[in-house]
Amino acid sequence: MKIWLDTIDIDAIRKAQAMGVLSGVTTNPSILATSNRDVEAVLGEILDAQSGPLAVQVAARGLDGMLAQARRIAGISPRMVVKIPAAGDGFRAMSILEREGISTLATTIFETRQLALAALAGASYAAPYVNRIELSTGNAFEVLEQSQRLLDAYGYKTAILAAAVKTVDQFLRCAQTGVAAATLPVEVFQQLHASSEDIEQSLRKFDAAWQSNGLTRDAALFKA
Repeated sequence: MKIWLDTIDIDAIRKAQAMGVLSGVTTNPSILATSNRDVEAVLGEILDAQSGPLAVQVAARGLDGMLAQARRIAGISPRMVVKIPAAGDGFRAMSILEREGISTLATTIFETRQLALAALAGASYAAPYVNRIELSTGNAFEVLEQSQRLLDAYGYKTAILAAAVKTVDQFLRCAQTGVAAATLPVEVFQQLHASSEDIEQSLRKFDAAWQSNGLTRDAALFKA
C-alpha cells in the first residue's frame, strides 16, 4: 500500500521523500486555508519537494465552476490531481475531466454508492473518509472492503486512497483491506517510523555486545 501525506508542511514532505516511502501529497480547502501565503506558491513548493502527484480540491460546487477551476489546477503541472466532491455535479465533472486527460480524485466519500459512481465516471482515485465514517456509522472498513471488491470485480481503474486516517491502527487496517493507498496527516506518519522502548532496548543490547569485543569494536569495515 502506498502512502500519501495530507499536509502542506514542506519539511515533513521533504523528509518523507528522502526516506523513499512517499508516493504523493494531498491537500484540501481546510489545509490550504491555514497558510498565510499565496496558494500557487505553496503548491509549487510541494511539487518541488516531492516527485509524486499533488491533489488539490476545487472550491466551486457548480459544474461550470468545478470545470474551470480544475482546468486551471491541472495546468500547473502534469502531476496535478484534481479533487472533486463525490456528489451532484461532481460525477459529471469527473467524467468530463477524465476524458480531457485530467486526473481526478473523488473526495468526501462516506458510502460505497459514491465510490461506485466515481468509478463509473472514470475517476483515477477515490477517497473514503475513514475516521469520519467510523465516527458516523462505525463501518469504515466494511465500506473499504466492499468498495475494493467492487473495483476488483469490474476491473475499474479507480484506486482507493483511504483518507482521514487518524491512527496507526486505522492505517494498518486500511492496508489489510487491500486498498491502493492511504493519505496520512504528518503526526500519524511520524508514529509509523518512530522508535519505541522495546526497539531501543534491543539496540542497546546489540551495541553493548559489539563494544565488548575489541575485534568487532575496532573492525575497519564498520568504522563511521
